[in-house]
Amino acid sequence: MREVIDMESQSDNIPSTSGNRRRSSATAEAVKRMCPQQRARYLAYEEPPKEAKTWMAKSRQRVSAWQSTADGEKWWTHVGRYHCDEADEAEKRRQDLVIGQLKAAEARNRLRQMRLQYQNLKAKEINLMISGQSNAQTALRLELLLATGQSNTHTNDCLDKLQVGESIHVKMDCTHIHTNTHT
Repeated sequence: MREVIDMESQSDNIPSTSGNRRRSSATAEAVKRMCPQQRARYLAYEEPPKEAKTWMAKSRQRVSAWQSTADGEKWWTHVGRYHCDEADEAEKRRQDLVIGQLKAAEARNRLRQMRLQYQNLKAKEINLMISGQSNAQTALRLELLLATGQSNTHTNDCLDKLQVGESIHVKMDCTHIHTNTHT
């Protein structure tokens, strides 16, 4: 008989797997005995006290009153979550555009610096390989095989220019070819 009582008490501690059965409400003493995590989980599904409900209702009323006081020149923005007029919004758009252009210019500059660093390291490595040859003939062959200098023609990068001007200027910048006069 004792085994039956022990099994019943153990089955009470196991959470029920059936979804339609509601958990029995615990007494205040049982809630106090729970560990903090279990208590927080239990109290998360309980109804809040009346005092908390009144605070929530008052805060909802303040927010709805604040939102309803917006007149024709002001509106609720999803970005800043505050009221602003058209001049503020235009200034924010202009600042966002300038910041975007600055970030793009910084990224292009980083790419250019990395490209130049790679080309310099490659040229140093080739020169080291050439200088390490046993005789002049193999060094000359290797130098002709591996071009140490950069190519003479480069197309201008269209992304280096801000595309503010007319499309004619952009087309002219893209098709312009620079020639390198290094010998």
